[in-house]
Amino acid sequence: MKTNATHPAIQWQHDATQPQEIPHNKLRLAAMAGHMRLDKIAARRAALIDLLADGRPHTREEIWEMIGARLGENCWGKLPRERLARDLSALRRGGLRIAYSRRPGIQGYYLQYPGLKRPFPKPYEAVNWDLIESLRQLSVPEKNQRAFAAADFALRQKKLILAEEHPDWSAAKVETAARRLVYGVTQQEQT
Repeated sequence: MKTNATHPAIQWQHDATQPQEIPHNKLRLAAMAGHMRLDKIAARRAALIDLLADGRPHTREEIWEMIGARLGENCWGKLPRERLARDLSALRRGGLRIAYSRRPGIQGYYLQYPGLKRPFPKPYEAVNWDLIESLRQLSVPEKNQRAFAAADFALRQKKLILAEEHPDWSAAKVETAARRLVYGVTQQEQT
């Protein structure tokens, strides 16, 4: 369907990108709500937008179940897979960026904006507030001493790993490669 510049969809889309409050938005939303009461496809697509807007991925089955609970079990009809595919296609053509994640633990459809969120934080992503508070209590020289000790530890570990992976390398080559990986390009290499 080709739309000309006077089509309401063009104006509404333009208004949606404006930072200021548009006085007609409440009226427009009321009109769309009335339309959704009569058109089950529009209602299903609006519910799909609401569901995907939480930033988490949702599998097909989860989408069918959650939207079915809101609109009634019969909202997907006899061919739910085809209806979902058509709804996603229509929303994408309308400008929504809907993607599918195949990453383990976070599979499903999601809006590319807002960003994809992990359902459960990984143990290494947890913030150790006790450690942060103890580091804040340290003086500047103590903080520097800890930072240099951590860098030295990282360099020693990287040298051990490289020496194991490349037994044919000389000690000087292992040292240079480890320093490059841990500290970046050295000043000697820049000149």
